[in-house]
Amino acid sequence: MDRLRVRAYNVGFGDAFLVSFPEQTPGGGAEMRHILIDVGSVSGGSGAYGTVVANVLEELDGQPLDLYVMTHEHLDHVQGLLHAEKKTYTAQEDELCQKLGTRYAWLSASAEKSYYDNHPDAKKKHMAFLKDYKAIHRYLTALRSSPEAFPPEVEALWRNNALWMNPSPRKTDDCVGYLRDLAEAENTFYVHREFDPQGHHPFREATIEIWAPEENTADYYGTFKPMAMAMGLTPPPEGSRKRPSVTELLPPAGVDAGAFYNLIEARRGYVENLLAIDKAANETSIVLCLEWRGWRLLFPGDAEERSWMTMQREGVLKPVHFLKVGHHGSHNATPCAEILEEVFPQDRPDGRPRSAVVSYGMRTKDDGTLAGVYPGVPDPATIAIIEQRCDRLYDLYREKQPGEYIDIEFQDRAAHDSL
Repeated sequence: MDRLRVRAYNVGFGDAFLVSFPEQTPGGGAEMRHILIDVGSVSGGSGAYGTVVANVLEELDGQPLDLYVMTHEHLDHVQGLLHAEKKTYTAQEDELCQKLGTRYAWLSASAEKSYYDNHPDAKKKHMAFLKDYKAIHRYLTALRSSPEAFPPEVEALWRNNALWMNPSPRKTDDCVGYLRDLAEAENTFYVHREFDPQGHHPFREATIEIWAPEENTADYYGTFKPMAMAMGLTPPPEGSRKRPSVTELLPPAGVDAGAFYNLIEARRGYVENLLAIDKAANETSIVLCLEWRGWRLLFPGDAEERSWMTMQREGVLKPVHFLKVGHHGSHNATPCAEILEEVFPQDRPDGRPRSAVVSYGMRTKDDGTLAGVYPGVPDPATIAIIEQRCDRLYDLYREKQPGEYIDIEFQDRAAHDSL
């Protein structure tokens, strides 16, 4: 194969990419290289994982996976390999791990086991994250069994940030733990913008730059709204395994009822806080720029505005020929026009074609219409902006069924025809 190929799998609301390309050997021959970036989904992907992983193994054809990259700790990016291991490759616990034979693995910096011990300011923010998520988890668990309507648009947001929920393949900590062991410990790295990729991958021709995240993730955590959810929960009897129940909130004696309920609603805040929790994890995404024979490809995970602004401030941005649209087409993961112009300029600096791919999922509402798995994702205006700037925008949801894939190819060109 004299071309680089991005194989983008439809896993529903999630990401799974296999990047394959040839490199010259010292003896003048050529050998194929493979990079697997994420495999996960928060909706509809579990049934596709076996198909996707089987195809990856077929493409490897008995050769080891050169590099696995986990962009960040969200189920829609990490769940797939552990799920496939447990559901399909069950002869022994690490059968899939052995089949992949991963040479190098890169995980986001905050996934390192001792990360928060070494970054106390980030740890403080992370503990606030955990405290709020546990409160939200208790409330939404109770709400699901109560007469009060459970908001379906919150379901994926809640599940995707599940750090400890069972069963095991749906528990983020377990998924990340599995990915930590894909490669040997000496070839497993927790990367950030200050990380030097040189010497930490096996490639001779291809080069990789890490544009984000910062090593210290403390700044990526926003502020959480105060919540009054626990006021509406009745705990189960001591020793009982029953869930807490949601009870009606009543104003104290002498307090105006209208003002009381307005205050409760304003302070309930669980959706806003879920979004803040989701954003904090997205901002830790590895933003990876791969260059091969003059082609430049960008995989930004789910990096949001703060991360993009930091990248601009650090001066790492440059034009690319391929863009994995961030966070499934969300408006907050595609940078503002000024920053986008540096990455995907309206007037391209060379004559090469440009392309992008977006992966997302949809759910069917009670009235039979479709809505995004997350509220407002994908954002049509954002998709239109990207589409205007490239020759082809590939839409995995509309073009392929779960488990199927789209191949995006980049033909070898003369070395002087680079940016």
